[in-house]
Amino acid sequence: MIVEVLLALPLNNKTFYYNVNSTDKDKVNVGQLIEVSFRKKDQIGLIINLPKKINFNKPLSNVKLIYEGFFFNDEIIKSILFLSKYTCNPLGKIFKNFISGFHKKLDKNQIINFKNFVKSPSLSIEQKNALSKFNLKNLNEFKVFALSGVTGSGKTRVYMYVIKKKLEQKLQCLITVPEIILTKEWIKEISEDFGIHAEIYHSSIKKSKRKVIWNHIIQGKPILIIGTRSSLFLPFKRLGAIIVDEEHDQSYKQEEKLILNARDFAIVRAKNSNCPIILSSATLSIETIQNCNKGKFTKINITKRINNNPLPGINIIDMRKEKKLISRKLYKQINENLINNHQSMIFINKRGYTSFVICKNCGFIKSCPNCDVSLVLHNFSNKKKSLLLCHHCSYKEIFNNTCLNCKKNKTLQFPGEGIEKIFEEVKSTFPKAKSVFISSDSVKNLSDFNKTLNDIQTNKINIIVGTQILSKGHNFPFLKTVGIINIDNLLNDFDFRSQEKCFQQIIQVSGRAGRKDLVGNVIIQTLQPKNNVLINSQNYSFANFHLEELEKRRRNNHPPFSNFISLILTSTNHENVKKFSFFIVTKLNSHFKAIEVYGPAPAVISMMNKKYRYRILIKTPKKKSIQDKIKNFLTKLKTSSSLKLYIDVDPINFL
Repeated sequence: MIVEVLLALPLNNKTFYYNVNSTDKDKVNVGQLIEVSFRKKDQIGLIINLPKKINFNKPLSNVKLIYEGFFFNDEIIKSILFLSKYTCNPLGKIFKNFISGFHKKLDKNQIINFKNFVKSPSLSIEQKNALSKFNLKNLNEFKVFALSGVTGSGKTRVYMYVIKKKLEQKLQCLITVPEIILTKEWIKEISEDFGIHAEIYHSSIKKSKRKVIWNHIIQGKPILIIGTRSSLFLPFKRLGAIIVDEEHDQSYKQEEKLILNARDFAIVRAKNSNCPIILSSATLSIETIQNCNKGKFTKINITKRINNNPLPGINIIDMRKEKKLISRKLYKQINENLINNHQSMIFINKRGYTSFVICKNCGFIKSCPNCDVSLVLHNFSNKKKSLLLCHHCSYKEIFNNTCLNCKKNKTLQFPGEGIEKIFEEVKSTFPKAKSVFISSDSVKNLSDFNKTLNDIQTNKINIIVGTQILSKGHNFPFLKTVGIINIDNLLNDFDFRSQEKCFQQIIQVSGRAGRKDLVGNVIIQTLQPKNNVLINSQNYSFANFHLEELEKRRRNNHPPFSNFISLILTSTNHENVKKFSFFIVTKLNSHFKAIEVYGPAPAVISMMNKKYRYRILIKTPKKKSIQDKIKNFLTKLKTSSSLKLYIDVDPINFL
């Protein structure tokens, strides 16, 4: 008996043929995991076909071992094949992700004790109305719901009733979140409200725990998983529902190794499992809004906060009339909050002290030796630990206030402001306040971060200075005021999605204020007070913003009215990468007339990790036939060993 086998190796889309002993032929079928020898090494394989005849004359190796009980169902195989074709990722690389928790022995005793003491928490009238639109009795087929609810409206409680229903049917459920740090909050909330135990799954949990969860799931046992992108590669057998929380979040886009959008892959898995999927957010992505407009998704709205608490009022401050980093209005509001024992948050989405240092004598800017970017100053307040850091390759060096170009001492200046500079200003302006700053650099581990969160939630902190790590999912009951600083950088980014990202970020971070019994307020500091995005944010004009943004995208033929495929070519040899980039563009233009090709050109970051980078951007019409032909062409391109080609379908990063 001959089987066609997929191996967990990055060998494009090659599969291999093996022979199964006649005594074992009753044990194998499509989806069976096996062990084979490949290039003198034992490899895990997946049987994807049982061919009756093959055009292969050489003798076949025998399958070494059949892992009884380890079986991928039809849904997983369909999802692997679709993901490979759509994203141009090799089949073997995708399969490797699906077996990341595999261990050779299936232990039927080593499963999770999934006992729940299910509660049914009360719902507001609007939550009940939203829940009724899901039609719980008929949620037994694939359907995409977009749950749009303002921050603090209790979206989690609504979709958890769907999860509860599925768990009662002994099915498996998945809730994906964009950040690891959010998983504990979900676990606590679900346990307290519904009495449902959930398991956390992400790349940082212990390997032994990952194996137990993987083992439990492949046996088809009921379970609720709360996880990040990697949880979508668990071998679910009886998926009842998938929730993608904060569906708009860019963290769902994976840009290294396996390039894909986890939100979109979640929809694929739900479709192939014939189960419902809920995309939930206070700021739905433009792509999701357009799919709702076209009738592909069903949109469900929650417009009010729990207990009818008002959304925070948003004030726009014209910084052209201000002289300090913290405007007079924000300063006054923070002072009032300190007197009344209320919290204030200052949000700035920039890590470090300042994004670059420049010599005032000769204009020299210190750059990374590995990447074509300036080094970012960190820990400037602590002179002994001050360092210059590259945010792309993690190169770092001790900061010394001497210009390497003109050799002058103490001539370096620090234009712009990062979170550390703002924090320094806060401590200087409000010396008696208990202040803390939180960014990905300050969070050393989850336990320290959770302790800081607890201090905030119990009102032990007066002023919080944070980056986007605090902009979503957190409930701070004593937070009255949010100040948003340096929003102009995001508003005027070169990315065509910059205004969408800006609107989402403002609404998300504003939603942290006024969560309990307080009437919250938000202060946006800007040099563009009349900008439409800011005005729409101020008025919570979601429909108006979506209308304007979609019209702009339609006018420019940008996604979702077209599709982008981004190609990044890298090499240590500049001439090689440049030459091959022009070769690809010439071939694309000669083969395909219905597309637009931009480039080739050096990428915005033209060198990273000592490799030259060239970018090509392909714009395609919304026609599957054309896109399939282009992807087929791209996956067949052969590069030399010294050059790498990265294909990013539906990119969100243009650096």
